[in-house]
Amino acid sequence: MGKGEELTTTKYLIHAQINANGIVEKPDVVGAIFGQTEGLLSNDLDLRELQRTGRIGRIQVIIHSNGGRAKGEIVIPSSLDRIETAILAASLETINRVGPCEASIQVLRVEDVRAVKRQQVVNRAKEIYMGMMESVSPESMKMIEEIRESMRVHEISEFGEERLPAGPNVHTSDAIIVVEGRSDVLNLLKYGIKNTVAVEGVNIPNSVAELTKKRTVTAFVDGDRGGELILKELLQVGDVDYVTRAPRGKEVEDLEKDEVMIALRDKAPLEQVINNLDFNLDTQAKSPKNKEKKNDRKIKNISKPNKYHDSKTSRSSRKDKTDKFNKRDRNNRNDRKSRYKDKRQDNRNYMLKNMLRNLEGTGNSEILDDSLNILKEIEVENLYEELKNNNPDADTIIFDGVISQRLVDIAYSKGIKTLVAFKSSRVIKKPDKLKLITLN
Repeated sequence: MGKGEELTTTKYLIHAQINANGIVEKPDVVGAIFGQTEGLLSNDLDLRELQRTGRIGRIQVIIHSNGGRAKGEIVIPSSLDRIETAILAASLETINRVGPCEASIQVLRVEDVRAVKRQQVVNRAKEIYMGMMESVSPESMKMIEEIRESMRVHEISEFGEERLPAGPNVHTSDAIIVVEGRSDVLNLLKYGIKNTVAVEGVNIPNSVAELTKKRTVTAFVDGDRGGELILKELLQVGDVDYVTRAPRGKEVEDLEKDEVMIALRDKAPLEQVINNLDFNLDTQAKSPKNKEKKNDRKIKNISKPNKYHDSKTSRSSRKDKTDKFNKRDRNNRNDRKSRYKDKRQDNRNYMLKNMLRNLEGTGNSEILDDSLNILKEIEVENLYEELKNNNPDADTIIFDGVISQRLVDIAYSKGIKTLVAFKSSRVIKKPDKLKLITLN
Protein backbone atom coordinates (compact mmCIF):
# COMPACT_ATOMS: atom_id res chain seq x y z
CA MET A 1 0.00 0.00 0.00
CA GLY A 2 1.50 3.29 -1.06
CA LYS A 3 1.72 6.46 0.96
CA GLY A 4 -0.73 8.31 -1.28
CA GLU A 5 -3.39 5.61 -0.85
CA GLU A 6 -2.90 5.62 2.92
CA LEU A 7 -3.43 9.37 3.17
CA THR A 8 -6.51 9.19 0.95
CA THR A 9 -8.34 6.51 2.94
CA THR A 10 -7.40 7.63 6.45
CA LYS A 11 -10.30 8.85 8.59
CA TYR A 12 -8.67 8.97 12.02
CA LEU A 13 -5.20 9.14 13.52
CA ILE A 14 -4.65 7.40 16.86
CA HIS A 15 -2.04 9.30 18.88
CA ALA A 16 -0.52 7.40 21.82
CA GLN A 17 2.46 7.85 24.13
CA ILE A 18 4.81 5.02 25.16
CA ASN A 19 7.07 4.87 28.21
CA ALA A 20 9.54 1.99 28.71
CA ASN A 21 11.83 1.14 31.63
CA GLY A 22 14.78 0.43 29.37
CA ILE A 23 16.21 1.02 25.93
CA VAL A 24 13.80 -0.02 23.15
CA GLU A 25 13.64 0.82 19.48
CA LYS A 26 10.93 1.19 16.84
CA PRO A 27 10.86 -2.49 15.71
CA ASP A 28 10.43 -3.56 19.34
CA VAL A 29 7.42 -1.26 19.76
CA VAL A 30 5.77 -2.34 16.48
CA GLY A 31 6.35 -6.00 17.34
CA ALA A 32 4.82 -5.55 20.79
CA ILE A 33 1.73 -3.87 19.29
CA PHE A 34 1.10 -6.71 16.84
CA GLY A 35 2.08 -9.47 19.26
CA GLN A 36 0.23 -8.43 22.40
CA THR A 37 -3.02 -7.41 20.67
CA GLU A 38 -3.20 -10.63 18.62
CA GLY A 39 -6.22 -12.67 19.70
CA LEU A 40 -7.36 -9.94 22.09
CA LEU A 41 -10.11 -8.70 19.79
CA SER A 42 -12.31 -10.41 17.21
CA ASN A 43 -10.89 -11.53 13.88
CA ASP A 44 -12.47 -8.48 12.26
CA LEU A 45 -10.20 -6.25 14.37
CA ASP A 46 -6.98 -8.26 14.05
CA LEU A 47 -4.23 -5.73 13.37
CA ARG A 48 -2.35 -7.82 10.81
CA GLU A 49 -5.51 -8.48 8.82
CA LEU A 50 -6.56 -4.83 9.05
CA GLN A 51 -3.18 -3.67 7.77
CA ARG A 52 -3.19 -6.28 5.00
CA THR A 53 -6.58 -5.05 3.75
CA GLY A 54 -5.57 -1.39 4.01
CA ARG A 55 -7.98 -0.46 6.84
CA ILE A 56 -5.04 0.32 9.13
CA GLY A 57 -2.04 2.23 7.79
CA ARG A 58 1.63 1.94 8.56
CA ILE A 59 2.32 2.29 12.30
CA GLN A 60 4.60 5.26 12.93
CA VAL A 61 6.85 5.29 15.99
CA ILE A 62 9.16 8.08 17.13
CA ILE A 63 11.10 7.09 20.25
CA HIS A 64 13.97 8.58 22.25
CA SER A 65 16.15 7.11 25.00
CA ASN A 66 17.55 9.00 27.95
CA GLY A 67 19.03 7.79 31.24
CA GLY A 68 18.19 4.17 30.58
CA ARG A 69 14.52 4.89 29.80
CA ALA A 70 12.68 5.31 26.52
CA LYS A 71 9.79 7.60 25.68
CA GLY A 72 8.06 8.20 22.38
CA GLU A 73 4.93 8.69 20.31
CA ILE A 74 2.89 6.18 18.32
CA VAL A 75 0.62 7.21 15.43
CA ILE A 76 -1.73 4.71 13.78
CA PRO A 77 -3.79 5.77 10.72
CA SER A 78 -7.28 4.21 10.64
CA SER A 79 -10.02 4.02 8.03
CA LEU A 80 -12.33 2.13 10.40
CA ASP A 81 -15.49 3.73 11.74
CA ARG A 82 -15.50 5.73 14.96
CA ILE A 83 -16.41 2.85 17.30
CA GLU A 84 -13.95 0.36 15.81
CA THR A 85 -11.19 2.96 15.94
CA ALA A 86 -11.95 3.64 19.61
CA ILE A 87 -11.82 -0.10 20.44
CA LEU A 88 -8.52 -0.47 18.61
CA ALA A 89 -7.09 2.54 20.44
CA ALA A 90 -8.17 1.14 23.80
CA SER A 91 -6.49 -2.20 23.04
CA LEU A 92 -3.10 -0.45 22.85
CA GLU A 93 -3.31 0.36 26.55
CA THR A 94 -3.25 -3.37 27.42
CA ILE A 95 0.40 -3.62 26.29
CA ASN A 96 2.70 -3.93 29.30
CA ARG A 97 6.03 -5.03 27.83
CA VAL A 98 8.17 -4.01 24.87
CA GLY A 99 11.00 -6.43 24.25
CA PRO A 100 12.55 -7.30 27.62
CA CYS A 101 11.38 -4.05 29.24
CA GLU A 102 8.30 -3.12 31.20
CA ALA A 103 6.33 -0.51 29.30
CA SER A 104 3.01 1.35 29.24
CA ILE A 105 1.06 2.95 26.43
CA GLN A 106 -1.49 5.73 26.90
CA VAL A 107 -3.80 6.98 24.15
CA LEU A 108 -3.59 10.79 24.04
CA ARG A 109 -6.28 11.54 21.44
CA VAL A 110 -7.97 10.33 18.27
CA GLU A 111 -7.77 12.96 15.55
CA ASP A 112 -10.49 13.25 12.90
CA VAL A 113 -8.49 13.77 9.71
CA ARG A 114 -11.61 14.74 7.78
CA ALA A 115 -12.26 17.67 10.11
CA VAL A 116 -8.74 18.92 9.44
CA LYS A 117 -9.27 18.51 5.71
CA ARG A 118 -12.58 20.36 5.88
CA GLN A 119 -10.90 23.28 7.61
CA GLN A 120 -8.16 23.24 4.96
CA VAL A 121 -10.84 23.34 2.27
CA VAL A 122 -12.57 26.30 3.96
CA ASN A 123 -9.31 28.24 4.35
CA ARG A 124 -8.25 27.56 0.77
CA ALA A 125 -11.70 28.47 -0.54
CA LYS A 126 -11.43 31.82 1.23
CA GLU A 127 -8.04 32.44 -0.40
CA ILE A 128 -9.40 31.52 -3.83
CA TYR A 129 -12.47 33.70 -3.35
CA MET A 130 -10.37 36.69 -2.30
CA GLY A 131 -8.21 36.21 -5.37
CA MET A 132 -11.28 36.09 -7.56
CA MET A 133 -12.68 39.27 -6.01
CA GLU A 134 -9.40 41.13 -6.52
CA SER A 135 -9.42 40.25 -10.21
CA VAL A 136 -13.02 41.34 -10.79
CA SER A 137 -13.40 44.78 -12.38
CA PRO A 138 -15.84 47.40 -11.05
CA GLU A 139 -18.04 46.89 -14.10
CA SER A 140 -18.19 43.15 -13.43
CA MET A 141 -18.99 43.76 -9.77
CA LYS A 142 -21.89 46.01 -10.79
CA MET A 143 -23.15 43.29 -13.10
CA ILE A 144 -22.88 40.67 -10.34
CA GLU A 145 -24.83 42.86 -7.91
CA GLU A 146 -27.53 43.48 -10.53
CA ILE A 147 -27.92 39.73 -11.05
CA ARG A 148 -28.03 39.09 -7.30
CA GLU A 149 -30.64 41.81 -6.84
CA SER A 150 -32.81 40.41 -9.63
CA MET A 151 -32.58 36.94 -8.05
CA ARG A 152 -33.64 38.30 -4.67
CA VAL A 153 -36.58 40.15 -6.23
CA HIS A 154 -37.56 36.97 -8.04
CA GLU A 155 -37.37 35.02 -4.76
CA ILE A 156 -39.53 37.40 -2.74
CA SER A 157 -43.14 36.31 -2.27
CA GLU A 158 -46.39 37.79 -0.94
CA PHE A 159 -48.35 37.07 2.22
CA GLY A 160 -51.97 37.60 3.19
CA GLU A 161 -54.80 39.40 1.51
CA GLU A 162 -52.77 42.62 1.81
CA ARG A 163 -50.09 40.99 -0.42
CA LEU A 164 -47.31 41.92 1.98
CA PRO A 165 -43.66 41.41 0.95
CA ALA A 166 -42.34 38.19 2.49
CA GLY A 167 -39.64 35.57 2.21
CA PRO A 168 -40.55 32.27 0.50
CA ASN A 169 -40.45 30.30 3.78
CA VAL A 170 -42.82 32.48 5.80
CA HIS A 171 -45.78 30.28 4.78
CA THR A 172 -44.25 27.08 6.18
CA SER A 173 -41.67 28.04 8.81
CA ASP A 174 -42.50 27.54 12.50
CA ALA A 175 -40.57 30.72 13.33
CA ILE A 176 -40.93 34.05 11.52
CA ILE A 177 -39.22 37.44 11.59
CA VAL A 178 -41.41 40.56 11.34
CA VAL A 179 -39.72 43.59 9.71
CA GLU A 180 -40.88 47.00 8.54
CA GLY A 181 -40.71 47.07 4.75
CA ARG A 182 -39.92 45.39 1.45
CA SER A 183 -36.29 46.58 1.49
CA ASP A 184 -35.77 44.85 4.84
CA VAL A 185 -37.09 41.58 3.41
CA LEU A 186 -34.79 41.88 0.38
CA ASN A 187 -31.75 42.62 2.54
CA LEU A 188 -32.36 39.57 4.74
CA LEU A 189 -32.95 37.41 1.65
CA LYS A 190 -29.46 38.46 0.53
CA TYR A 191 -28.06 36.73 3.61
CA GLY A 192 -30.17 33.58 3.24
CA ILE A 193 -32.91 34.52 5.74
CA LYS A 194 -36.18 33.53 4.07
CA ASN A 195 -38.77 33.48 6.87
CA THR A 196 -39.50 37.23 7.01
CA VAL A 197 -42.67 39.25 6.51
CA ALA A 198 -43.01 43.05 6.29
CA VAL A 199 -45.80 45.08 7.91
CA GLU A 200 -45.36 48.02 5.51
CA GLY A 201 -46.03 50.78 8.02
CA VAL A 202 -47.07 51.53 11.59
CA ASN A 203 -50.58 50.07 11.17
CA ILE A 204 -50.07 46.33 11.58
CA PRO A 205 -52.09 44.31 9.00
CA ASN A 206 -54.60 41.80 10.35
CA SER A 207 -52.94 38.92 8.51
CA VAL A 208 -49.65 39.57 10.33
CA ALA A 209 -51.40 39.98 13.68
CA GLU A 210 -53.13 36.61 13.23
CA LEU A 211 -49.93 34.95 11.99
CA THR A 212 -48.02 36.01 15.10
CA LYS A 213 -50.48 34.04 17.25
CA LYS A 214 -49.57 30.80 15.46
CA ARG A 215 -45.78 31.09 15.07
CA THR A 216 -42.68 31.84 17.10
CA VAL A 217 -42.17 35.53 16.33
CA THR A 218 -39.09 37.76 16.37
CA ALA A 219 -39.69 41.47 15.78
CA PHE A 220 -36.65 42.93 13.97
CA VAL A 221 -37.03 46.73 13.83
CA ASP A 222 -34.94 49.75 12.87
CA GLY A 223 -32.77 51.44 15.46
CA ASP A 224 -34.71 54.69 15.35
CA ARG A 225 -37.97 56.23 16.56
CA GLY A 226 -39.89 54.66 13.68
CA GLY A 227 -38.76 51.19 14.68
CA GLU A 228 -39.90 51.84 18.24
CA LEU A 229 -43.36 52.95 17.08
CA ILE A 230 -43.80 49.84 14.92
CA LEU A 231 -42.74 47.64 17.81
CA LYS A 232 -45.23 49.29 20.15
CA GLU A 233 -48.06 48.84 17.65
CA LEU A 234 -47.08 45.20 17.07
CA LEU A 235 -47.11 44.54 20.82
CA GLN A 236 -50.68 45.85 20.99
CA VAL A 237 -52.22 43.68 18.28
CA GLY A 238 -49.84 40.74 17.89
CA ASP A 239 -48.14 38.00 19.90
CA VAL A 240 -44.36 38.61 19.93
CA ASP A 241 -41.85 36.22 21.52
CA TYR A 242 -38.51 37.93 20.86
CA VAL A 243 -37.36 41.44 19.96
CA THR A 244 -34.17 42.68 18.34
CA ARG A 245 -33.19 46.03 16.83
CA ALA A 246 -30.71 47.37 14.33
CA PRO A 247 -27.83 49.37 15.85
CA ARG A 248 -28.89 52.84 16.95
CA GLY A 249 -29.44 55.13 13.96
CA LYS A 250 -29.37 52.27 11.43
CA GLU A 251 -32.12 50.59 9.46
CA VAL A 252 -32.49 46.85 8.84
CA GLU A 253 -32.27 47.33 5.07
CA ASP A 254 -28.76 48.87 5.41
CA LEU A 255 -27.20 46.24 7.68
CA GLU A 256 -24.27 44.08 6.62
CA LYS A 257 -24.39 40.33 7.11
CA ASP A 258 -22.41 40.30 10.37
CA GLU A 259 -24.65 43.03 11.82
CA VAL A 260 -27.77 41.04 10.91
CA MET A 261 -26.42 37.84 12.44
CA ILE A 262 -25.34 39.60 15.65
CA ALA A 263 -28.75 41.25 15.99
CA LEU A 264 -30.60 37.94 15.54
CA ARG A 265 -28.21 36.13 17.86
CA ASP A 266 -28.73 38.75 20.58
CA LYS A 267 -32.53 38.86 20.35
CA ALA A 268 -34.19 39.29 23.74
CA PRO A 269 -37.37 37.71 25.12
CA LEU A 270 -40.36 40.03 25.08
CA GLU A 271 -40.60 40.16 28.87
CA GLN A 272 -37.05 41.46 29.12
CA VAL A 273 -37.67 44.14 26.49
CA ILE A 274 -40.81 45.36 28.21
CA ASN A 275 -39.04 45.55 31.55
CA ASN A 276 -35.99 47.34 30.14
CA LEU A 277 -37.68 49.78 27.76
CA ASP A 278 -41.00 50.19 29.58
CA PHE A 279 -43.07 49.83 26.41
CA ASN A 280 -46.18 48.99 28.39
CA LEU A 281 -46.49 52.59 29.59
CA ASP A 282 -47.39 53.83 26.11
CA THR A 283 -49.22 50.84 24.69
CA GLN A 284 -52.25 50.40 26.89
CA ALA A 285 -55.10 51.03 24.48
CA LYS A 286 -55.64 47.42 23.45
CA SER A 287 -53.53 45.46 25.90
CA PRO A 288 -54.89 43.25 28.71
CA LYS A 289 -52.98 45.36 31.21
CA ASN A 290 -55.26 48.28 30.34
CA LYS A 291 -58.11 46.28 31.82
CA GLU A 292 -56.13 46.04 35.06
CA LYS A 293 -55.82 49.85 35.14
CA LYS A 294 -59.57 50.16 34.61
CA ASN A 295 -60.07 47.77 37.50
CA ASP A 296 -57.74 49.92 39.60
CA ARG A 297 -59.85 52.99 38.80
CA LYS A 298 -63.00 51.12 39.79
CA ILE A 299 -61.37 50.21 43.09
CA LYS A 300 -60.53 53.87 43.72
CA ASN A 301 -64.12 54.89 43.00
CA ILE A 302 -65.41 52.26 45.39
CA SER A 303 -63.04 53.58 48.03
CA LYS A 304 -64.69 57.04 48.13
CA PRO A 305 -66.65 57.67 51.39
CA ASN A 306 -70.42 57.53 51.12
CA LYS A 307 -72.24 59.73 53.67
CA TYR A 308 -75.45 57.73 53.30
CA HIS A 309 -73.85 54.47 54.53
CA ASP A 310 -72.51 53.39 57.84
CA SER A 311 -68.71 53.88 57.89
CA LYS A 312 -67.96 50.33 59.14
CA THR A 313 -70.24 48.74 56.56
CA SER A 314 -68.74 50.94 53.86
CA ARG A 315 -65.19 50.04 54.82
CA SER A 316 -66.05 46.35 54.93
CA SER A 317 -67.73 46.54 51.52
CA ARG A 318 -64.78 48.41 50.04
CA LYS A 319 -62.34 45.90 51.48
CA ASP A 320 -64.29 42.91 50.08
CA LYS A 321 -64.49 44.46 46.63
CA THR A 322 -60.86 45.51 46.70
CA ASP A 323 -59.77 42.00 47.72
CA LYS A 324 -61.94 40.58 44.96
CA PHE A 325 -60.40 42.80 42.28
CA ASN A 326 -56.86 42.29 43.59
CA LYS A 327 -57.33 38.53 43.63
CA ARG A 328 -58.65 38.58 40.07
CA ASP A 329 -55.76 40.77 38.94
CA ARG A 330 -53.23 38.45 40.57
CA ASN A 331 -54.84 35.43 38.95
CA ASN A 332 -54.78 37.14 35.54
CA ARG A 333 -51.13 38.08 35.93
CA ASN A 334 -50.15 34.61 37.11
CA ASP A 335 -52.07 33.04 34.22
CA ARG A 336 -50.31 35.27 31.68
CA LYS A 337 -46.93 34.56 33.23
CA SER A 338 -47.62 30.82 33.14
CA ARG A 339 -48.67 30.93 29.47
CA TYR A 340 -45.67 33.06 28.59
CA LYS A 341 -43.30 30.74 30.46
CA ASP A 342 -44.74 27.67 28.72
CA LYS A 343 -44.49 29.27 25.30
CA ARG A 344 -40.97 30.49 25.98
CA GLN A 345 -39.94 26.98 27.04
CA ASP A 346 -41.52 25.50 23.89
CA ASN A 347 -39.60 28.01 21.77
CA ARG A 348 -36.37 27.15 23.55
CA ASN A 349 -36.93 23.40 23.03
CA TYR A 350 -37.65 24.03 19.35
CA MET A 351 -34.43 25.99 18.93
CA LEU A 352 -32.42 23.29 20.73
CA LYS A 353 -33.84 20.57 18.49
CA ASN A 354 -32.96 22.59 15.38
CA MET A 355 -29.42 23.04 16.67
CA LEU A 356 -29.25 19.28 17.27
CA ARG A 357 -30.33 18.53 13.69
CA ASN A 358 -27.45 20.68 12.45
CA LEU A 359 -25.03 18.40 14.35
CA GLU A 360 -26.40 15.16 12.88
CA GLY A 361 -23.62 13.00 11.47
CA THR A 362 -20.80 15.33 12.55
CA GLY A 363 -19.78 13.48 15.70
CA ASN A 364 -19.53 16.83 17.46
CA SER A 365 -20.98 18.38 20.59
CA GLU A 366 -21.68 21.97 21.65
CA ILE A 367 -21.58 23.44 25.14
CA LEU A 368 -23.95 26.42 25.50
CA ASP A 369 -24.62 29.05 28.15
CA ASP A 370 -28.11 29.81 29.43
CA SER A 371 -28.70 32.20 26.49
CA LEU A 372 -27.83 29.41 24.02
CA ASN A 373 -24.55 31.03 22.99
CA ILE A 374 -21.94 28.43 22.01
CA LEU A 375 -19.09 28.34 24.53
CA LYS A 376 -17.21 25.38 23.03
CA GLU A 377 -17.55 22.93 20.16
CA ILE A 378 -15.75 19.61 20.64
CA GLU A 379 -15.88 16.04 19.39
CA VAL A 380 -18.28 13.76 21.25
CA GLU A 381 -15.50 11.35 22.20
CA ASN A 382 -13.80 14.18 24.12
CA LEU A 383 -16.99 15.33 25.86
CA TYR A 384 -16.46 13.41 29.12
CA GLU A 385 -12.96 14.79 29.56
CA GLU A 386 -14.15 18.31 28.77
CA LEU A 387 -16.91 18.07 31.38
CA LYS A 388 -14.29 17.28 34.01
CA ASN A 389 -12.89 20.77 33.46
CA ASN A 390 -14.38 23.81 35.15
CA ASN A 391 -17.04 25.40 32.91
CA PRO A 392 -18.94 27.77 35.21
CA ASP A 393 -21.06 29.28 32.40
CA ALA A 394 -22.08 25.92 30.90
CA ASP A 395 -25.85 25.40 30.97
CA THR A 396 -26.77 23.10 28.06
CA ILE A 397 -25.00 20.36 26.08
CA ILE A 398 -26.09 19.35 22.57
CA PHE A 399 -24.36 16.38 20.98
CA ASP A 400 -24.54 13.92 18.10
CA GLY A 401 -25.08 10.79 20.16
CA VAL A 402 -27.03 9.01 22.88
CA ILE A 403 -27.61 10.19 26.46
CA SER A 404 -26.23 7.62 28.90
CA GLN A 405 -26.47 7.30 32.67
CA ARG A 406 -22.76 8.10 32.93
CA LEU A 407 -23.23 11.36 31.03
CA VAL A 408 -26.26 12.26 33.14
CA ASP A 409 -24.27 11.75 36.34
CA ILE A 410 -21.24 13.81 35.32
CA ALA A 411 -23.36 16.57 33.71
CA TYR A 412 -25.48 16.96 36.85
CA SER A 413 -22.38 17.04 39.06
CA LYS A 414 -21.03 19.93 36.95
CA GLY A 415 -24.22 22.00 37.14
CA ILE A 416 -25.50 21.29 33.62
CA LYS A 417 -29.26 21.87 33.36
CA THR A 418 -30.14 20.44 29.93
CA LEU A 419 -28.85 17.56 27.77
CA VAL A 420 -29.96 17.40 24.12
CA ALA A 421 -29.31 14.33 21.93
CA PHE A 422 -31.02 12.09 19.40
CA LYS A 423 -32.07 9.55 22.04
CA SER A 424 -31.36 8.32 25.56
CA SER A 425 -30.43 4.84 26.73
CA ARG A 426 -30.78 3.17 30.13
CA VAL A 427 -31.10 6.36 32.13
CA ILE A 428 -32.48 4.99 35.40
CA LYS A 429 -31.61 7.81 37.79
CA LYS A 430 -32.44 11.24 36.37
CA PRO A 431 -32.08 14.24 38.71
CA ASP A 432 -35.16 16.48 38.83
CA LYS A 433 -33.09 19.56 37.99
CA LEU A 434 -31.61 18.03 34.82
CA LYS A 435 -33.75 18.15 31.67
CA LEU A 436 -33.31 15.61 28.86
CA ILE A 437 -34.45 16.53 25.32
CA THR A 438 -34.39 13.95 22.51
CA LEU A 439 -35.78 13.62 18.99
CA ASN A 440 -36.79 9.98 19.51
